[in-house]
Amino acid sequence: MLHGELSGMQGIGRSLRLPDGQYVHTHGCWESAGGWGLLLPRDCVLAELMQAQGRVFSACSHLPPSVPPCFSPISLCQRQLKAQQQRGSAFQELSALKTQNANASLLPEHGEKAARPEEWTESSRFLQGQEEEEEEERLRDAGQAGTASISQDTEVQVEKEKELKEQLVALRREHTETLQELQGAHEQEKLLLTESHHRTEAALQEKIQELNSQLKSFQERMKRVEESLLRTDYKKHIQEHGSPSPFWEQELESLHFVIEMKNEQIHGLDKKLLHLETVEERNLLLEEKVKTLQQENEDLQVRTQNHLLVARRLSEELRGARGALEKEAQLLDQARREKEELLYRVLNAGDGTPFPLAAGEVSLIAT
Repeated sequence: MLHGELSGMQGIGRSLRLPDGQYVHTHGCWESAGGWGLLLPRDCVLAELMQAQGRVFSACSHLPPSVPPCFSPISLCQRQLKAQQQRGSAFQELSALKTQNANASLLPEHGEKAARPEEWTESSRFLQGQEEEEEEERLRDAGQAGTASISQDTEVQVEKEKELKEQLVALRREHTETLQELQGAHEQEKLLLTESHHRTEAALQEKIQELNSQLKSFQERMKRVEESLLRTDYKKHIQEHGSPSPFWEQELESLHFVIEMKNEQIHGLDKKLLHLETVEERNLLLEEKVKTLQQENEDLQVRTQNHLLVARRLSEELRGARGALEKEAQLLDQARREKEELLYRVLNAGDGTPFPLAAGEVSLIAT
């Protein structure tokens, strides 16, 4: 039975020397079936794809805890990894069956193997091409499924961000409407208090005028009574003692002057007393109104602070969601570039040309 000889080559791949002296590069992956080395780059590509998904999974684990678990790319990476493993196991079984069939067809008698090496080489190349086409189709399907799930998760995240924005706008609108209503009620109550104060002041002025008129009438009566008393006393004195002397006349005039001064002082004190009573009543009313207004103002301040706290919390959640979305978008771009690189390597498996990368993409893939 003929056996292939393996020899090391530069890079990560290996080369298989066939009996006719030709070398075929296997990209470092080969399986033996009955002693023959079959070209199966499937395992190489699967290993590289698994490594790329592992890097994406490790990068996803560094996301902040504010990102919801259902929208983070960690669950997406796990689902893709599980689906990739299931597809890989099924594909390995299928390729094993194909390998056995190919080996059975490619392993006739020793004389036939030695006689037809070119047919064996063509069959191996045909099987390699078929395997590469199936691998390419499978990778394309897996990439499309992963891209669809990633786009769906991104749409869900965008919808959640829109809902948060709408909630923030609604809360701000409600806050402004409530503040306007409270300000309007405050202004209306202030107008009502001003009108009631003016009415009370007008009523007090009328009462003061009425009391002043009563006081004037009382003063006039007192004067008349005093004059009548003085006249009667004066007449009695004249009848008893004769005509008064100039000294008594002066005394009477001084007494009249003192009495008038005392009456004026009494009237002034009465006016001051009435004014102080009215001022005291008005001050009590104003103090009660000030207390009620202060309580309402404190309530308004508390409600305003609560609305501001809610708005600040929503804005912080929105910023966190935006940052998580940006990180997820970067990770998705990195995963897309790695998939493109893997597809490029699968398509150009026989060529030695490296995958073209931009200067900014190299640092992202390295991390």
